[in-house]
Amino acid sequence: MKFKNLIIVLLVLGLSSCGSMVLNQALKNYTVEKKAIPENFGKGNTVLLCVIHGKNKYDKYMKENVKKEYHGEYEFVLKKDIDTDKYSDTDKYRYVFDEGTSSYKINPTSNTYANNSVSTMKFSIYDRKEDKLYSSGFSSSYFSTSIKAYMINLEQQRIKNK
Repeated sequence: MKFKNLIIVLLVLGLSSCGSMVLNQALKNYTVEKKAIPENFGKGNTVLLCVIHGKNKYDKYMKENVKKEYHGEYEFVLKKDIDTDKYSDTDKYRYVFDEGTSSYKINPTSNTYANNSVSTMKFSIYDRKEDKLYSSGFSSSYFSTSIKAYMINLEQQRIKNK
């Protein structure tokens, strides 16, 4: 019984330390210098559009992290609704925060792709006014941690440009 408890504790510590490492890496990559955040982000009266996908878990973590870490104006929007009349003002709704999912093989010599792949998310900011995508290239399977890191850095840049 004690051995089983020890294994559980070690497993929990290992997973939480992985989350901390991902957060630190994401914070270093989601920056103006790494071309993941527009230098003028936060200037003017803009509303950040945060794309949700109708996926309960993903949308839940998107909403939690944005509400907790980002204190500027924002709206949660389905991707299909971005090009509607409501969001046509690209001065007001200039920036879109979204993700792109990718997969890669763990063992490239294996012929069984589904059993040897990892899905990761790569987040970015799209400037609708300038038609420019800001992305550092950083991706992770810890999507909630990645959203949190991006929001922390977006908030810092927003405050800097206030």
